[in-house]
Order: sequence, then structure tokens, then C-alpha cells
Amino acid sequence: MHPRKIAAGNAVLFFFFWLLILLAGADFPPPIGFLWVILAIAGCAVVVYWRIPTYIDWYLTQRPGRRAHVILDGLIAGFVIAVVFILNRKGEPSVPNRRLADYALWFAILGLMGVLNAATLYLISMFFLRKLEHD
Repeated sequence: MHPRKIAAGNAVLFFFFWLLILLAGADFPPPIGFLWVILAIAGCAVVVYWRIPTYIDWYLTQRPGRRAHVILDGLIAGFVIAVVFILNRKGEPSVPNRRLADYALWFAILGLMGVLNAATLYLISMFFLRKLEHD
């Protein structure tokens, strides 16, 4: 299986997984602002499609430190998403002024989710590569 095919599968899986998770937590029907969330998920799915072939290459070449780089990728991705949503000033009007601790928690959670996403996508890709090696 070509790396781009694995990347496409991961990107589609990522998009629908997060869409369903976030829809489950949204109001019903979701507010019009949820479209921004969908666009963010789609943007992240594009990054997944772009990044997975690199992970595959790192695995095939046994690049030293590849797991640490995957974790760092995820951390950076989580922080980028955190910044994007912090800069969006059209949030819930009833939310009081946020403290530094609130921002720290936001970055910690999204950084951790980025790491978990990157590691999971790396493992899924390696699973398919190994499966293909044995077929």
C-alpha cells in the first residue's frame, strides 16, 4: 500500500472520529459557530495527510528519535490549535475573564491531545505497514 493511501485513510479516520466526538459534546442542533470547529478538524486532517508519509519514511529508515519527533509534532499541533481557539474572540459570552491557570490548563489538555493523536496515527500507520510486509 502506498504511503499516500495510508495517509488518506488516517486523515479520513481522524476527521470523522473527531467530528463525531465533538458533535456528541455540542448542543443539538449545533450552533452555527460549530462550522469553525468543522473547518479546524478538516485543517487538522489535511495536516495528518501531509505528515503521515513522513512518519512512514522515519519508520522505514529507522530514523533515530522518530518517536520523540512524533510526540513533539503532536505537542506543537495541540499548541497551535489552542492558540487558534484562544484568538477566536467570539466565544461564549457568559464565560468570565480567564486567568493564567485557565490558559495553562487549556494548553496542557490540547498539547496532551495532540501527542495522543500523533502517537495513535503513527501506530495505526505502522500497523498497516507491518501488515503489508507480511502479506
